[in-house]
Amino acid sequence: MAFQSAPSAAWDTCWKNRVARTKTLRQQLLQWMLLLLLGPLALSMVHAYNAAHNFSSLAYDQALLDNTLALAAQVKIQDAAIMLDLPRVATNILRYTSDGTIYFQVKDANGTVIAGDTDVPTPIDTARNIGKPIFYDGTMHGKNVRVAAVYHQIADSPSIALVQVAETLTKRTQMADEILTGVVLPQLALTLLALLSVWYGVGRGLAPLQKVQQQIANRSHRDLTPVLEMDTPEEVRPLVHSINALMERLGMSLAAQHRFVADAAHQLRTPLAGLKTQAEFALRQTDPEIIRHALQQLAASAERATHLANQLLTLARAEPDASQQPTLTFLDLNNLARNVTTEWVPEALKKDIDLGYQGPTAPVIVKGDPLLLTEMLANLIDNTIRYTQRGGEVTVHLSDTRMPTLVVEDNGPGIPAEDRRRVFKRFYRVLGSGAEGSGLGLAIVREIALTHGCNIELEEPRSQHGTRVCITFPADNNKPSLPRKSTP
Repeated sequence: MAFQSAPSAAWDTCWKNRVARTKTLRQQLLQWMLLLLLGPLALSMVHAYNAAHNFSSLAYDQALLDNTLALAAQVKIQDAAIMLDLPRVATNILRYTSDGTIYFQVKDANGTVIAGDTDVPTPIDTARNIGKPIFYDGTMHGKNVRVAAVYHQIADSPSIALVQVAETLTKRTQMADEILTGVVLPQLALTLLALLSVWYGVGRGLAPLQKVQQQIANRSHRDLTPVLEMDTPEEVRPLVHSINALMERLGMSLAAQHRFVADAAHQLRTPLAGLKTQAEFALRQTDPEIIRHALQQLAASAERATHLANQLLTLARAEPDASQQPTLTFLDLNNLARNVTTEWVPEALKKDIDLGYQGPTAPVIVKGDPLLLTEMLANLIDNTIRYTQRGGEVTVHLSDTRMPTLVVEDNGPGIPAEDRRRVFKRFYRVLGSGAEGSGLGLAIVREIALTHGCNIELEEPRSQHGTRVCITFPADNNKPSLPRKSTP
């Protein structure tokens, strides 16, 4: 019966929720398009509503004024009194609308209502400019109305009459709504059409990405060949190029791993076979002296195998395409080189070799990994001790310059000029040296030097005998200063 642990189930639930919240590229484009379209659409609707309202107001104000002027023309003087000479039929026509919301009023100069409705709002303007139309808003019977008024001087008379015509806002609002509907509905339709076009266009535009996805999905996990960029759009090519670059780096990393495994298997096979042979030989013996000698050989072979395994691991860690790159920090190279040289003095004394160190009195600050730099110098010293004859000399120099240089020099047999380029290759050994080794020492030194951006060269010593290895560190203008101290 299959089951999931609580942390695994919680992780799966979290991942599913995250995927559910993740929007597709098409959804994100539609969301942005919707925001970009709805903003101008809202502004356009507000503008259209204001324009429609203003247009309907102007149109109905003009019609209201025409009715007011027509009504004023019917105001006359009869028997020394102001009267509205308007037949009942004409009054009914004036009042007749679909909703019955037209009101009118005629007043004399004293404010007495001559004709019409008594509750029409009075104009605020009291200047009484003859013939000048006055528009204002008011309320009648609980409804908002628009009023047009004019002070009219009666013909052949000095008398003045105030003529007012009022109308509710229903027809104005209806007209504004009709205009707004006629403007907004086409805009909404165009917006919807634009969104559908974007949806379809994005789908067509994402087809090359889907094609690339299918190419990668259908591949074997061993196939790291580049994805074709020929048929991809210009905007997609940087993504495809980055994928190809990643696959190239991945291929280099896998190749380095395969190479390391092959090298380790090849190099460890011989000492392990020797260990097995010597162990079997010791088991067949009965003489304690022979058994002791066989065990000594067994221990020496185990030591060589351990040394080889350690070198292989160091080489794998120092490679530029290693999975975990070292963290470089500022350190005192002078102190590190002095300590490493001191640690190798007992090994040098076993061959009666004079191992010494020459360095400045002040700290030499470089940027590096202390473990890798220790391993680099240890391999250089180990290499020189192995290949230097008994009674020889090995010297480690360090210069305190803008670009610090670490030098390991010996007076041994040296390296022929034709072999100096090849000694940095893995498992390469100079023929006829007679020394035991795996051929990895200088390869490790080179990889660590490259990891630190150093330049490494093989030079001929001034005495014309031996080997001189120079490692030059890059200049770093931002390195911190450490307190100076004297060399003991």
